[in-house]
Amino acid sequence: MKNFLLTSILCLGFINATSQCIPDPIYQDSTYNIWPDTVTNMPIYNTSVINSNNPYNGELLIKTPTTIIEASGGDSSLTSIDTLGQTFYVGDWACDSMKLISVDGLPNGLTLNCLDANCVLPGNTLTCASVNGVTTDPEGVYPVTIWVDVYTHGDIQFGFITIPVQTSLYEATGSYESIKGYKIVVSSTSSYEMINSNEFTLLQNMPNPSNGLTTIKFNTPYSNIVNLTITDIYGKIVHTENISSMIGLNEINLNLDLTPGMYNYSIRNDERILSKRMIISE
Repeated sequence: MKNFLLTSILCLGFINATSQCIPDPIYQDSTYNIWPDTVTNMPIYNTSVINSNNPYNGELLIKTPTTIIEASGGDSSLTSIDTLGQTFYVGDWACDSMKLISVDGLPNGLTLNCLDANCVLPGNTLTCASVNGVTTDPEGVYPVTIWVDVYTHGDIQFGFITIPVQTSLYEATGSYESIKGYKIVVSSTSSYEMINSNEFTLLQNMPNPSNGLTTIKFNTPYSNIVNLTITDIYGKIVHTENISSMIGLNEINLNLDLTPGMYNYSIRNDERILSKRMIISE
Protein backbone atom coordinates (compact mmCIF):
# COMPACT_ATOMS: atom_id res chain seq x y z
CA MET A 1 0.00 0.00 0.00
CA LYS A 2 1.42 3.32 -1.02
CA ASN A 3 2.26 5.74 1.76
CA PHE A 4 1.20 8.77 -0.27
CA LEU A 5 0.97 11.77 2.04
CA LEU A 6 0.78 9.43 5.01
CA THR A 7 1.66 12.11 7.50
CA SER A 8 0.23 15.12 5.74
CA ILE A 9 -3.35 14.65 4.67
CA LEU A 10 -5.50 13.82 7.62
CA CYS A 11 -8.50 15.82 6.53
CA LEU A 12 -10.59 14.27 9.26
CA GLY A 13 -14.31 14.39 8.82
CA PHE A 14 -17.32 15.20 6.70
CA ILE A 15 -18.66 18.11 8.72
CA ASN A 16 -17.26 21.36 9.97
CA ALA A 17 -16.74 21.29 13.71
CA THR A 18 -19.31 23.15 15.76
CA SER A 19 -16.62 23.47 18.43
CA GLN A 20 -13.77 24.24 16.11
CA CYS A 21 -10.16 23.42 16.81
CA ILE A 22 -7.60 26.20 16.54
CA PRO A 23 -4.30 25.62 14.67
CA ASP A 24 -1.27 26.35 16.85
CA PRO A 25 0.82 29.05 15.09
CA ILE A 26 4.09 27.62 16.45
CA TYR A 27 3.87 25.04 13.64
CA GLN A 28 3.26 27.59 10.88
CA ASP A 29 6.80 27.37 9.48
CA SER A 30 7.04 23.59 9.76
CA THR A 31 7.26 21.24 6.81
CA TYR A 32 4.38 18.84 6.33
CA ASN A 33 3.48 16.86 9.46
CA ILE A 34 0.72 15.88 11.87
CA TRP A 35 0.77 16.31 15.64
CA PRO A 36 0.40 13.98 17.48
CA ASP A 37 1.82 11.20 15.32
CA THR A 38 0.55 7.62 15.27
CA VAL A 39 3.02 6.66 18.02
CA THR A 40 1.55 9.14 20.48
CA ASN A 41 -1.90 8.69 18.87
CA MET A 42 -5.28 10.00 20.01
CA PRO A 43 -6.26 10.56 23.65
CA ILE A 44 -7.92 7.67 25.48
CA TYR A 45 -11.72 7.72 25.56
CA ASN A 46 -12.12 7.27 29.32
CA THR A 47 -15.69 6.16 29.98
CA SER A 48 -15.36 7.00 33.69
CA VAL A 49 -15.13 10.75 32.97
CA ILE A 50 -16.58 11.28 29.47
CA ASN A 51 -20.32 11.93 29.20
CA SER A 52 -22.81 14.25 27.48
CA ASN A 53 -21.69 17.12 29.70
CA ASN A 54 -18.03 16.34 29.13
CA PRO A 55 -17.76 14.89 25.60
CA TYR A 56 -14.65 13.39 24.07
CA ASN A 57 -12.33 15.77 22.21
CA GLY A 58 -9.15 14.76 20.42
CA GLU A 59 -7.34 17.23 18.18
CA LEU A 60 -4.87 16.83 15.33
CA LEU A 61 -2.70 19.69 14.09
CA ILE A 62 -1.88 19.39 10.39
CA LYS A 63 0.68 21.17 8.20
CA THR A 64 0.05 20.20 4.60
CA PRO A 65 2.85 19.86 2.01
CA THR A 66 3.72 22.33 -0.71
CA THR A 67 4.75 19.98 -3.51
CA ILE A 68 4.35 16.34 -4.48
CA ILE A 69 8.00 15.54 -3.71
CA GLU A 70 7.56 16.93 -0.20
CA ALA A 71 4.37 14.95 0.22
CA SER A 72 5.69 11.68 -1.18
CA GLY A 73 8.09 11.09 1.70
CA GLY A 74 10.81 9.85 -0.64
CA ASP A 75 8.62 7.36 -2.54
CA SER A 76 9.82 7.86 -6.14
CA SER A 77 6.87 5.89 -7.52
CA LEU A 78 4.63 8.77 -6.47
CA THR A 79 6.61 11.51 -8.20
CA SER A 80 5.96 10.41 -11.77
CA ILE A 81 2.99 9.67 -13.99
CA ASP A 82 2.71 7.52 -17.13
CA THR A 83 0.82 9.05 -20.03
CA LEU A 84 1.15 9.43 -23.80
CA GLY A 85 3.45 6.41 -23.75
CA GLN A 86 6.02 8.19 -21.59
CA THR A 87 6.88 8.69 -17.91
CA PHE A 88 6.92 12.28 -16.66
CA TYR A 89 8.40 13.61 -13.41
CA VAL A 90 5.84 15.51 -11.33
CA GLY A 91 7.66 15.85 -8.01
CA ASP A 92 7.90 19.63 -8.35
CA TRP A 93 4.20 20.02 -9.08
CA ALA A 94 2.17 21.87 -6.48
CA CYS A 95 0.10 19.96 -3.97
CA ASP A 96 -3.10 21.88 -4.61
CA SER A 97 -5.36 20.23 -2.09
CA MET A 98 -6.38 17.02 -0.32
CA LYS A 99 -9.96 15.88 0.09
CA LEU A 100 -11.45 13.38 2.49
CA ILE A 101 -13.43 10.65 0.74
CA SER A 102 -14.53 8.55 3.73
CA VAL A 103 -13.67 7.60 7.32
CA ASP A 104 -14.09 4.07 8.67
CA GLY A 105 -13.85 2.63 12.16
CA LEU A 106 -14.95 5.40 14.53
CA PRO A 107 -17.07 4.31 17.50
CA ASN A 108 -20.74 5.19 17.06
CA GLY A 109 -21.48 8.69 18.29
CA LEU A 110 -18.04 10.10 17.49
CA THR A 111 -17.53 12.36 14.49
CA LEU A 112 -14.38 13.63 12.85
CA ASN A 113 -14.63 17.31 12.07
CA CYS A 114 -12.60 19.51 9.75
CA LEU A 115 -11.78 23.16 10.26
CA ASP A 116 -11.78 23.59 6.45
CA ALA A 117 -15.00 23.70 4.44
CA ASN A 118 -16.00 20.36 2.89
CA CYS A 119 -12.82 18.85 4.35
CA VAL A 120 -10.68 20.14 1.48
CA LEU A 121 -7.22 21.15 2.73
CA PRO A 122 -5.19 23.54 0.53
CA GLY A 123 -1.50 22.76 0.14
CA ASN A 124 1.06 24.48 2.40
CA THR A 125 -1.56 25.23 5.01
CA LEU A 126 -1.62 24.95 8.80
CA THR A 127 -4.97 23.57 9.88
CA CYS A 128 -6.51 21.11 12.30
CA ALA A 129 -9.21 18.52 12.80
CA SER A 130 -10.96 17.08 15.84
CA VAL A 131 -12.77 13.96 16.97
CA ASN A 132 -15.77 14.78 19.15
CA GLY A 133 -18.79 13.18 20.76
CA VAL A 134 -20.00 10.48 23.14
CA THR A 135 -20.26 6.76 22.44
CA THR A 136 -21.99 3.85 24.13
CA ASP A 137 -19.97 1.27 22.21
CA PRO A 138 -18.17 -1.36 24.34
CA GLU A 139 -14.60 -0.99 25.53
CA GLY A 140 -11.91 -1.82 23.04
CA VAL A 141 -9.53 -0.49 20.42
CA TYR A 142 -11.14 1.09 17.35
CA PRO A 143 -8.66 1.45 14.45
CA VAL A 144 -9.53 4.36 12.18
CA THR A 145 -8.98 4.29 8.40
CA ILE A 146 -9.14 7.53 6.42
CA TRP A 147 -9.56 7.51 2.63
CA VAL A 148 -8.35 10.59 0.76
CA ASP A 149 -7.72 11.93 -2.71
CA VAL A 150 -4.93 14.37 -3.60
CA TYR A 151 -5.09 17.02 -6.33
CA THR A 152 -2.22 18.53 -8.29
CA HIS A 153 -1.48 20.31 -11.57
CA GLY A 154 1.44 21.04 -13.88
CA ASP A 155 2.73 21.04 -17.46
CA ILE A 156 3.87 18.05 -19.50
CA GLN A 157 6.30 18.72 -22.34
CA PHE A 158 5.52 16.35 -25.22
CA GLY A 159 7.94 17.17 -28.00
CA PHE A 160 7.37 20.80 -28.88
CA ILE A 161 3.94 20.79 -27.28
CA THR A 162 3.25 21.89 -23.71
CA ILE A 163 0.20 20.19 -22.25
CA PRO A 164 -1.34 21.54 -19.02
CA VAL A 165 -2.52 18.72 -16.75
CA GLN A 166 -4.79 18.66 -13.73
CA THR A 167 -5.06 15.30 -12.01
CA SER A 168 -5.56 13.53 -8.71
CA LEU A 169 -4.27 10.41 -7.00
CA TYR A 170 -7.45 8.53 -7.97
CA GLU A 171 -7.28 9.64 -11.60
CA ALA A 172 -3.60 8.67 -11.84
CA THR A 173 -3.73 5.34 -9.97
CA GLY A 174 -7.38 4.27 -9.90
CA SER A 175 -7.49 4.16 -6.09
CA TYR A 176 -7.67 6.40 -3.07
CA GLU A 177 -5.02 6.50 -0.38
CA SER A 178 -5.78 4.80 2.92
CA ILE A 179 -4.23 6.29 6.04
CA LYS A 180 -3.94 3.91 8.96
CA GLY A 181 -2.33 3.97 12.39
CA TYR A 182 -4.69 6.26 14.30
CA LYS A 183 -7.10 4.67 16.75
CA ILE A 184 -9.62 5.45 19.47
CA VAL A 185 -9.22 3.40 22.65
CA VAL A 186 -12.45 3.17 24.68
CA SER A 187 -11.70 2.09 28.24
CA SER A 188 -13.01 2.51 31.79
CA THR A 189 -9.38 2.91 32.92
CA SER A 190 -7.08 5.76 32.00
CA SER A 191 -5.55 3.67 29.28
CA TYR A 192 -6.20 0.43 27.49
CA GLU A 193 -2.58 -0.38 28.28
CA MET A 194 -3.39 -0.30 31.99
CA ILE A 195 -5.75 -3.27 31.92
CA ASN A 196 -2.79 -5.53 32.69
CA SER A 197 -1.56 -4.24 36.05
CA ASN A 198 1.36 -6.70 36.07
CA GLU A 199 3.34 -4.60 33.60
CA PHE A 200 5.37 -1.41 33.79
CA THR A 201 3.48 0.85 31.37
CA LEU A 202 3.29 4.56 30.58
CA LEU A 203 0.17 6.49 29.54
CA GLN A 204 -0.21 9.45 27.23
CA ASN A 205 -0.32 12.65 29.23
CA MET A 206 -3.72 14.33 29.44
CA PRO A 207 -4.64 16.82 28.23
CA ASN A 208 -2.36 16.86 25.23
CA PRO A 209 -1.66 19.45 23.92
CA SER A 210 -1.67 21.39 27.18
CA ASN A 211 -0.59 24.79 28.47
CA GLY A 212 1.72 23.09 30.96
CA LEU A 213 -0.96 21.85 33.35
CA THR A 214 -1.03 18.15 32.52
CA THR A 215 -1.14 14.72 34.13
CA ILE A 216 1.07 11.72 33.44
CA LYS A 217 -0.05 8.28 34.60
CA PHE A 218 1.91 5.06 34.70
CA ASN A 219 1.46 1.56 36.04
CA THR A 220 4.07 -0.40 38.00
CA PRO A 221 3.89 -4.00 39.27
CA TYR A 222 5.79 -3.15 42.46
CA SER A 223 6.58 -0.17 44.68
CA ASN A 224 9.85 1.57 43.88
CA ILE A 225 11.47 4.88 42.99
CA VAL A 226 10.71 5.95 39.42
CA ASN A 227 12.45 8.82 37.65
CA LEU A 228 10.51 11.18 35.39
CA THR A 229 12.54 13.13 32.82
CA ILE A 230 11.28 15.62 30.23
CA THR A 231 13.50 16.73 27.35
CA ASP A 232 13.07 19.12 24.44
CA ILE A 233 13.45 18.05 20.81
CA TYR A 234 17.21 18.60 21.08
CA GLY A 235 17.56 16.25 24.04
CA LYS A 236 18.08 18.97 26.66
CA ILE A 237 16.60 18.05 30.05
CA VAL A 238 13.98 20.64 31.03
CA HIS A 239 12.45 18.79 33.99
CA THR A 240 13.36 15.79 36.12
CA GLU A 241 12.11 14.38 39.41
CA ASN A 242 11.99 11.11 41.35
CA ILE A 243 8.63 9.64 42.33
CA SER A 244 7.93 7.09 45.06
CA SER A 245 5.54 4.83 43.16
CA MET A 246 3.00 2.40 44.57
CA ILE A 247 1.82 -0.89 43.08
CA GLY A 248 -0.72 -0.23 40.33
CA LEU A 249 -1.73 3.05 38.71
CA ASN A 250 0.27 6.16 39.67
CA GLU A 251 -0.43 9.78 38.77
CA ILE A 252 1.97 12.73 38.32
CA ASN A 253 0.33 16.17 38.19
CA LEU A 254 2.56 18.71 36.50
CA ASN A 255 2.54 22.50 36.18
CA LEU A 256 5.26 23.06 33.60
CA ASP A 257 6.59 26.46 32.59
CA LEU A 258 7.94 25.54 29.16
CA THR A 259 8.24 27.19 25.77
CA PRO A 260 5.49 25.99 23.42
CA GLY A 261 6.62 23.03 21.32
CA MET A 262 7.07 19.28 21.34
CA TYR A 263 8.77 17.43 24.22
CA ASN A 264 9.64 13.86 25.11
CA TYR A 265 8.88 12.49 28.55
CA SER A 266 10.13 9.23 30.00
CA ILE A 267 9.88 7.23 33.20
CA ARG A 268 12.61 4.87 34.35
CA ASN A 269 12.62 2.10 36.93
CA ASP A 270 15.41 -0.35 37.74
CA GLU A 271 14.76 -2.32 34.56
CA ARG A 272 13.24 -0.23 31.79
CA ILE A 273 12.78 3.24 30.31
CA LEU A 274 9.43 4.14 28.73
CA SER A 275 8.91 7.27 26.64
CA LYS A 276 6.15 9.26 24.95
CA ARG A 277 5.71 12.71 23.44
CA MET A 278 3.77 15.73 24.63
CA ILE A 279 2.91 19.10 23.14
CA ILE A 280 2.98 22.39 25.06
CA SER A 281 0.78 25.04 23.47
CA GLU A 282 0.33 28.74 24.11
